[in-house]
Order: sequence, then structure tokens, then C-alpha cells
Amino acid sequence: MDQNKFLKIFALVAFVSLMLVSCWATVESLHLLLPSWPVPAFWVITVIVFIFTSMCVKYIVDSFDQRVRIDNRGWRLIGGVLLFTFCWIVIILPTNTHTFFYRSAIKDVLIKDLTETKGKLQNLSNEGDAGKIIAQDKVDFKNKIDGLFAKFAAEINNPGNMGWADKAEAVIIELEGELGEIQRLQLRSNSFEGRQELVQAMRDQIDKLLVSKLTVYDQRLANINRELDKPAIQNLINEIQRVQNKMQAEPNNNDEPTEKTSNVLSQAYKIIDNYCDVLKNEFEKSYPEKIKMAIVDKKAYSGVSKTERMRKVYEVWKDFFAGVFAGRGFLFWVLVAAIVDVLGFISFDLAFKISDY
Repeated sequence: MDQNKFLKIFALVAFVSLMLVSCWATVESLHLLLPSWPVPAFWVITVIVFIFTSMCVKYIVDSFDQRVRIDNRGWRLIGGVLLFTFCWIVIILPTNTHTFFYRSAIKDVLIKDLTETKGKLQNLSNEGDAGKIIAQDKVDFKNKIDGLFAKFAAEINNPGNMGWADKAEAVIIELEGELGEIQRLQLRSNSFEGRQELVQAMRDQIDKLLVSKLTVYDQRLANINRELDKPAIQNLINEIQRVQNKMQAEPNNNDEPTEKTSNVLSQAYKIIDNYCDVLKNEFEKSYPEKIKMAIVDKKAYSGVSKTERMRKVYEVWKDFFAGVFAGRGFLFWVLVAAIVDVLGFISFDLAFKISDY
């Protein structure tokens, strides 16, 4: 009898201890999800839910115990299974796993998020992908003009038909299609010096037209960059660097991510997301292959940051099923959370066996 009483006391102490661990994990998860809600309210609700779930487990176990008389044994079993499934599978297990996983992985997620986001912002501060595309366009256009003019100069000096003949004129017409109207200069003499003088004069004229045309590319980039607040971008880069420096200086400090850090990342995400829209609108038809990364970034930087997403229990689970956390030990924390809860439920059943009433 004393041994049975000791077992019941031990089981009750074990139940309370395991319940507190489980409820703490649930409260932490819910507080991450809803930080403005009072923590005591989460504790009250969570303790009630855990006790109620433990009772559901007891109903299920008692339904199979033929040594005791129970009314409506079948309905107790069905009701216990349904309520247990809702309370444990939908509320307790997901939130507990979330808390354990969040505490083990948030620092790594934050470090990666800060590094990648700062890189994207630095790219924007250096004219972004639009600057690279337009700079390459300028180079390609200049090379095309230089190639055509070299062809023109070769025709002027063609030993088989020296001077401004039909082929040279055809090249000038092609250049006009790119640069606009070109003045035909006179060949003062068909000597080598005369031809070189003409080629140089035409080169000077072409260069002036080329400079004018290249300014169009610069203006296009300037129009795109009006969408970017460079001072704000630099300020965000500085803030991210400050956080990184602090994390490096205090590797054991678990204060991050703070609300300020989350706000910095949120602002950065919005800027990157908006810039992806600008790139798509500006270049999707003409250079779809060059903005593939912008389309990837649009998906990655729409909505909340990866760091902020870690605070949301069901988003974390969705990411897990999508393979985002492969190799990060998520299933280990599922197992830990399940063991804590199952041991708690078993302790409750042992502490309140019907046959001992």
C-alpha cells in the first residue's frame, strides 16, 4: 500500500514537473507569435489545455481497461481520441517543438539573414542589377558602333576601291540607324593622308553622336535609381553591420534578434522586394534571363524576414515540410517535445488511476 502511495506521489510530482516544462515551451512559442499578449494569460490557457489533454489520454487508456466499469466506453474512446488529437497534435506538440527548435536555430538563421540581406543592400547601393544590365548595354552598343566604324574606315582604305564608295556609304547608313543623322564629309584628296583625315573627322563626329546616345542609358539608370533611397539603404547597411559586430564581440549573448533588429530586416526586405518589382517591370521583356535572380529574390523577400518567420510556429512547420530545415535537427526536437508530453500524460494516468479511487 505504501509502495502504491509512493508511486502515485512520484507520478503526480513527475506530471507537474513535465507539465511545467511543456507549458513553458508552449507559452514561449505563443508569446513569440503574439508578443503583445500578456504572458500570464498564455500560462493559464496552456496549463488548462495540458491538463485537459492529459484527461483525454486517461479516457483513452481507461476505455481499454476491462477491469473497471466505465459507462459509454466507446464514446469515451472516440471523444478522447478526437480531443487529444486536436489539443496535442494541433496545439501542444507544434508549439513545444517550435520553442526548442527556435532556441537552437535562431542565431544561425539570423546570422545568415543579416549577411544575405546586407549583400543585397550593398548591391543596391552600387547601382544594383539594373546598373550592371545597363552598363553592359552601353558596352555592347559602343562595341557595335566601333565595329561598324572600323568597317567604314576599312572601306575608305580598301585598296580595290579606295575612297567613299557604295560600301562605305552603306555602313554610314547603318550607323545612322543607330546614331541618327550623320553629315557626309568631303574627301579632300584620295591620298593616304587625305583618307586618314576623312576617317578621323568622321570618327570625331561619330564620337559626339555616340556620347549623346550613351547619355540615354545613363538617364534610364537614373530614372530607375529614383526608386531607391540611397541614404536609407546605407543607414540599413550600417545598422546590420552594427548588429553583426555586436554578435561577433559577444558570441554568447542571446539578446538577438531584438525588436530593433527585426525592424531593420523588415525595412530592408521591403526595399529589396520593391526593387525586384522595378527590375521585372523594366527588364522582364527585354532581358528575362538577366533578372532570374530578381524573380528568386522577389519570392524570398516578399513578406516577413526569415528571422521574423522563425517566430511564427505554423510558418516554421510549413517550412519544415517544404524542406527548408533539412539537416537542421528539426525531427530531433519533435522527438524531445513528444517524449516530454508523453511522459507527462503517462504520469497523469498513473497518478489518477480509477481502480485506486
